[in-house]
Amino acid sequence: MNILIPDSWLREFLKTKATPKQLKEYLSLCGPSVERINTVDKETIYDIEVTSNRPDSMSVVGIAREAAAILPRFGIAAKLINDPYANKGLTFPKKVKPFEAKSLAIKADPLLCPRWASVVIDGVKVGPSPLWLKQKIEGTGIRSLNNVIDVTNYLMRAYGQPAHAFDFDAISDKDHHATMILRASKKGERLTTLDGKIHTLPGDDIVIEDGRGRLIDLCGIMGGENSAIKETTKTVILFLQTYDPMHIRKTMMQLAHRTDAGGLFEKGTNPELVLPAFLKGIELMQELTAGRVASKLYDIYPKPYKPYKVSVNRQKTDAYMGIRLTDKEIHTILSSLGFTPTVTNEVVSVTVPSFRRDVTIDVDIIEELARIYGYHNIMSTLPDTAPPMTGSDPVIAWEEEIKVRLRDWGYTETYTYSMISEELMDIFELDKTKAYKISNPLSSDWVFMRPTLWPSMLTAIKQNLNLKPSLHLFELSMAYQYRAGELPLETPVLIVAWTGHKFFEAKGLAQAIFSLFGLPLPEPPTHDKQHLHNWDDNLRLLLGEYGAVSEVNSQLLATLGIVQPVSIFWVHLDELVKNAQPSKTYHPIPKYPPIVEDLAFTVPPNFTVGPLMETLKKAHPLVYDITLLDRYQDTRTFHVVYLNLHKNLTDEDVRPVREKLISRALDLGAVLKEGSSS
Repeated sequence: MNILIPDSWLREFLKTKATPKQLKEYLSLCGPSVERINTVDKETIYDIEVTSNRPDSMSVVGIAREAAAILPRFGIAAKLINDPYANKGLTFPKKVKPFEAKSLAIKADPLLCPRWASVVIDGVKVGPSPLWLKQKIEGTGIRSLNNVIDVTNYLMRAYGQPAHAFDFDAISDKDHHATMILRASKKGERLTTLDGKIHTLPGDDIVIEDGRGRLIDLCGIMGGENSAIKETTKTVILFLQTYDPMHIRKTMMQLAHRTDAGGLFEKGTNPELVLPAFLKGIELMQELTAGRVASKLYDIYPKPYKPYKVSVNRQKTDAYMGIRLTDKEIHTILSSLGFTPTVTNEVVSVTVPSFRRDVTIDVDIIEELARIYGYHNIMSTLPDTAPPMTGSDPVIAWEEEIKVRLRDWGYTETYTYSMISEELMDIFELDKTKAYKISNPLSSDWVFMRPTLWPSMLTAIKQNLNLKPSLHLFELSMAYQYRAGELPLETPVLIVAWTGHKFFEAKGLAQAIFSLFGLPLPEPPTHDKQHLHNWDDNLRLLLGEYGAVSEVNSQLLATLGIVQPVSIFWVHLDELVKNAQPSKTYHPIPKYPPIVEDLAFTVPPNFTVGPLMETLKKAHPLVYDITLLDRYQDTRTFHVVYLNLHKNLTDEDVRPVREKLISRALDLGAVLKEGSSS
């Protein structure tokens, strides 16, 4: 996640003489990466990338804290100022005397909203923000709207704590009173957000309902249009909170609706930051809107943060860093980051502040020490033993080969999710008791780890038919086989799909793939000829333990909403790799030229050319090769190559062989067409 920070705003929290260039270089070496410095209207703007596990750094004060810890390592004095956490035990300011003129009835699920803080501000005058506020928030990439909304965006950018403002009169259910109920949504409920979009909620989303049963907020993502701040708004509810990150992320994914606030909430905001940011928000609202506090402070915080400790063995720290830091240096580094360290000869322990809950295990402490000490300062040491030898994975090499071949042969690769829905499990009659079910799926479309690639491929066919009616798709990915009490067995599977009656094309591709592995196409088990070679839904050629070639059942296609026939070839790649014969056999170029001719035969309905070709190849030693040249209605034309490795052939040599081929073909029901020999 990237964040834009104006230099002048950063220095409201950071006292230093470091230049923007020095800040860019040294922050990038030991902390968040400053990707570039831009100048906008004479203001220096830092474009900073912050890793997703560090929501505490996704704010002006967060970057200032990092800089205050890093810059002294390079001999530049720096100090964090105006730290919102500096004042312990913050309470409602004594100078603000609540009028108790307005009241709120609040009901919140603590599992969905660990902390709720709100207050009513009356006598608000909505209008343009002062220039200093506009410049600050617009410098971070947010458009200025009005003084009320800009205050909430100021809090989000300055402290990394999103805030929201409701129009009190728009949601009040009694005189001077409003009800706010935070709950999980029901599937199918609808809400129009501030941007005018109407969302049908999938269910279990965090929402706020007013006293009249209307949804007024899609929590953590965007407020409702019906509670928005307008030019005529006189009374505002200022609202700051924290949410369960998983619910926020799930809702944003399912609705495809991302916001800056949601990006912070999905990573987990700090409940201890709510009150300091809230008090700053009240101060700004009074200063910029001429409003006055008209209710008590509502602060619902049933389970306050309890600091915990994390420890690491000094010996492990020394081994990872390749250097032994002094006790004083360790203490200085960790203290500058906000930890409370205890250092002994054997152990380093830290009390973790609320804004650094990403630190949970011993190596997290080592990482903090190493990055602030400076990865560039850690001496490189050559290993004193031979480097480990690792062999290439043959499966990966074959995967690359197959993908390149299929691409060059005109097929398009697809990438689908490894999970499928319960609905697809039922449609394909897959045993749900022998499949892995995800305990907290992000979507109802991703519930089971797929035991086969068929559902994924046919779904891809359905989704692309409206774009291109003729499809040649393939996917080489994992299927997940169930093992009771164990992790799934991941097996690589190649699946290729065609729209249309392409059974023979699929069989030809199967032959090409098997040939690539130096293997013949497995002899199929005995089947009834009518079952195998009618152009119907049951057309299938089993390939032993490898896979199969088949057409998809029309009823299944109809259930999926696919209006065209589909042909499938699938194969277990690990079985092919296990039995591969990659060594090639050298066949010298024949010294004597072959004689070639084409023979056309009239064949009965549902005739199979495979057995005929095998019979003709074995009919005589001079038959070197036979391939199917053409098929038209009831005619099959074969290209026949005669060859003698020891002498030139003549027409007299070939004539009896040809007659024998014609006779063998007749035994199988194929009649030579007059004048077909060429």
